[in-house]
Amino acid sequence: MAKLTLFQILRKSGMFSGKKGIIKALKEGLVTIDGKVTKNMKFQCDPKKKKVCVHENLFVSMETKFPDVADWSISGVRVVLPELKYFVVNKPRDYSCQRGEKYKDVRVLVPMEVVGEKIWNTLFSVGRLDIPTTGLLIITNDGSFAQKVLDPKYETLKKYRVLLKNKFTEDMEVSLNSGVDITLQDGSEYVTKPAKVERISDHEIYLIIREGKYRQVRKMMLAVGNRCMALERVSIGSLELGDLGVGEYLEYKAGEIKGLVLGS
Repeated sequence: MAKLTLFQILRKSGMFSGKKGIIKALKEGLVTIDGKVTKNMKFQCDPKKKKVCVHENLFVSMETKFPDVADWSISGVRVVLPELKYFVVNKPRDYSCQRGEKYKDVRVLVPMEVVGEKIWNTLFSVGRLDIPTTGLLIITNDGSFAQKVLDPKYETLKKYRVLLKNKFTEDMEVSLNSGVDITLQDGSEYVTKPAKVERISDHEIYLIIREGKYRQVRKMMLAVGNRCMALERVSIGSLELGDLGVGEYLEYKAGEIKGLVLGS
């Protein structure tokens, strides 16, 4: 395993429900590496080779009072990174891919009792679907896999079913096939890569893109003079939503989902 920062190790441990808890534990000296209190969240090590422990206040006070104790950390809870998990959910409207919003966290679609609290705390969505967008979403705790799915060099195809306000014209299709100008979150201008269109009806299409910019499909529709009325992601790579019901989930094995999404 490659070295991770102490913050990454604690986040991946599932022992904390959020960033605030990790920072608090570090500031209070509740984290040790090989028996020594370490507050530097950027310190790097391999948790399989170094003994990273989380302690209660009692043990920190013991270390302060009895500095000659050789290995007082024996009473701490050693950090063991949890098993990697892979879920596909059919995201309903009004669920958020970001924590701490007023909307429901998409992670609740995978019941905590299915994986246990420790693993559940490590789960996150691979990329984001905005609040009104529905459909296929991958939830995992495998950061390496998530990075590959989102890395532009892999050009992982994403297919969306788009319901449009106005009639979809040939000119709109030509523009989308060539790439259109959109404005990114940071205010910069961006030309999308050529997309592929599959017509369903005058007001409904499938749009296949190889990027994942924030609200990209909605911005592409506006760029060609139309507007999304409903948006559903139906596939990522060869991984399809299929008959998975709204709000339902399926668990996949690592090799299976990586093969479908990344072709490896």
